[in-house]
Amino acid sequence: MRASPRPLPEGVELREPTPADAPAWALFLVEEQLRTYAGLLPDAFREDGLAQADIRGLTAAFAEPGDAQRRIAWLGDRIVGVASAETAPAPWEIELGFVPAPADRELARLYVHADLHGSGLGAVLFEAVVDERPHYLWLIDGNARAARFYERRGFRHLDEQVSTGPTWGHIAMHRMLKD
Repeated sequence: MRASPRPLPEGVELREPTPADAPAWALFLVEEQLRTYAGLLPDAFREDGLAQADIRGLTAAFAEPGDAQRRIAWLGDRIVGVASAETAPAPWEIELGFVPAPADRELARLYVHADLHGSGLGAVLFEAVVDERPHYLWLIDGNARAARFYERRGFRHLDEQVSTGPTWGHIAMHRMLKD
């Protein structure tokens, strides 16, 4: 991936995650999903999300990344951002019949702690994992902030709407595509 021309926010370290980062990555991700979708997710999301995090799987993936691009942003001893782009479709997409995928790469994760919104960290993370190839992502309907972020980077909304399933409270979602 290319280096971002944007500077990192002061004190933030960006690097590839290591196997030892897997538990913290999973916890950060669930906490940010809870914050981002506050009031929409079921009460059991924290427990269900962590239970489904598959920390062993993350540990193995971080040890042998293959062609996945992942970055983790640390500020001191806390994670302030994560991003990953991977080969698509993901196993859960195949299992649920969301195939064929609209591209061979998926921006699977990009979350920034609210304290760093507007700092440029999201753009740095994006540029670190998304290359010139077509990519798609899943977006929870109504997440206008994220939609604007991705639209500015060349993504367009696909005309579809599906349920996130029970863990996510059956919230509607759709894909966006960058050709």
